[in-house]
Amino acid sequence: MKGGACARSTRPLRVGGVEQTIVRAGLLFVCALCALIGCKPSSDLNESRQMPKLPPPPDAGAVSEIVVAVDIDGRAGPAIDRAKLEATPSDFTDGDHRAWRIETLLGAPAERDGATFTVTGDQDVAIVLRHPKGDADHIPILALNRRGQLFAAMVERSNPFPNYHGQGHRLERRGDPLPRVEGVKRIAVSVESENDGH
Repeated sequence: MKGGACARSTRPLRVGGVEQTIVRAGLLFVCALCALIGCKPSSDLNESRQMPKLPPPPDAGAVSEIVVAVDIDGRAGPAIDRAKLEATPSDFTDGDHRAWRIETLLGAPAERDGATFTVTGDQDVAIVLRHPKGDADHIPILALNRRGQLFAAMVERSNPFPNYHGQGHRLERRGDPLPRVEGVKRIAVSVESENDGH
């Protein structure tokens, strides 16, 4: 009897409905956890799944970090910066495009006969723009593109924003015979003598 009692005492106890209750409770907990994860806001999913975020829309008014050094006849002049652009009414506006004649921003030194503007931009690319001699000549401008970047170009008075502007790369755009440079960071103003030619 003692041996039989000992043998029976080593068998696992069956608790019947208690085991089923525990299993059901575990399943309910798992289901509730899955439902909670499924209801996470989309913003949280973006972070957890590292989904790429769309860039902000372009804004030509965002002209932060613009500082253009100005040199007039070998001497430093007032720089062109964000405050200068915001305080100076643009000569040309077309939607989100804004453009200023160089003489509008630089004043009398840029209005002299024979004035030339050596403009340096990205990767130290430099072009030479000239003050117009007559009403039919192209004019030098500084303008903001849709990304808020400053560029310099020669344009027609009647069409300061031609369709090819903003396409291609600097001086290699098809259909753009006029000089243009992006990322303007320096303008040197001087007067070209008659013997210098064009």
